[in-house]
This record gives sequence, structure tokens and C-alpha cells, in this order.
Amino acid sequence: MDWCTIRTNVLFEGEVMIAYLKGEITEIHDNDIWIEVGQMGYEVFVPYEQNASALQRGKNVKLYIYENIKEDAHDLYGFVTVQQKELFKKLVGVNGIGPKTALQMMNLYDVDHLIEIIMMQDHKALGKVSGIGPKTAQRIILELKDVVQKLAMPDLSHLEKGLPASTGQAKEEAIEALEALGFPLTEARKAVQAIFDYNDTTEVIIKKALALLTN
Repeated sequence: MDWCTIRTNVLFEGEVMIAYLKGEITEIHDNDIWIEVGQMGYEVFVPYEQNASALQRGKNVKLYIYENIKEDAHDLYGFVTVQQKELFKKLVGVNGIGPKTALQMMNLYDVDHLIEIIMMQDHKALGKVSGIGPKTAQRIILELKDVVQKLAMPDLSHLEKGLPASTGQAKEEAIEALEALGFPLTEARKAVQAIFDYNDTTEVIIKKALALLTN
């Protein structure tokens, strides 16, 4: 029987933190899923848009949990990788960024892209997230641009070395071009994420995404 793994560090007297949940997805909603673990159902907020293939009804899944505990609520946020959870923790550590906003960011951009956006100080990309204005975007960059390097995957090593890179810009330009062609933003973004390679130019990304969307 699947069960949740409990960390031994005590949060409050008589209460411990959940490290991860492992069980079957029984319901999928706009911002959360329900996961059945040992005959108990947990509502977990997830960045669904970037993890749709892994988060399907009836699938068994392991979610790394971040707990947001307040006087009137105890919310669970789940992530399919430790890297996602660690980035989420960094984001909510920024003044003015709550869990809901951080989740929006991770729904809009995959982990590697979001790390790249922060490292490349791309204010425009951050500003596309609802609720993030210029001052908040600047605060995110100032507080995290050095911190997120430790979370970067090997594909982003060129950024850590300070070499120019435009992969994030190429992705955004491709998505905007697909939107101009009449494709919904969500579909355009999913197609680009599905075919993207870090060596691709904007033109190549558009061609590959179009092939996927029109297949």
C-alpha cells in the first residue's frame, strides 16, 4: 500500500512535514489534483500545464510536497521533481511572491526556462505572469539570479559562464509568432515546449511547432 513519507523534523508540537506523497491521481481540476494515498485523498496544487503528461487521472505519481501552513489553511503544493520544488521554494522566499504567484510562474514556464529567464534578467518574460509588475520582476532577479545557478541543469551551463544565450527569447518569439498565426497561447506554448531543443533558432522552433500543431 502506498503511503506518504513523513520527514522527522517537527514543524509544530505533534506535527511533522510531508516530504512527498505517492499514490493514484483520482481527480484533475484547473489548479489542483486529488491524489489517493492509503485510502486518504489529498488536494494538491500543481503546475499542471508544464507536467500534463505525468499528471493524468488514474496514474500513480510521486509528488514532492511543499506545505503552506497558515492560521486558516494548510495547503499542499506538489512537484514531479525535486528541482521544481526547490525552485518553488526560492520563488516564495522573495518578498511579495506568494505560493499562488509562484505556481503561476511555474505553469507558464518550465523549470529550465524560468531559471534561464532569471539568470538572463529577462524582465519582459517575468512581466507576462499575472500580478508581477516591473518592481517585483526586478526584485526576483536581484534576489535569485545568483541563487538559481545551483538549480540549473547542464544545458544551462553556458549561462553560468556568462556567455550570451537567447534560447528563452527564441522560445517566446516562436510562441508569439504562433499566436499571430491564430493558435491559442496555451496550444502554442505546449507545442514549443514539446519540440524545443536548446540549439534551435526561432525559425526552427516555429517550423517544428507548426508541424506538430498541424499534424
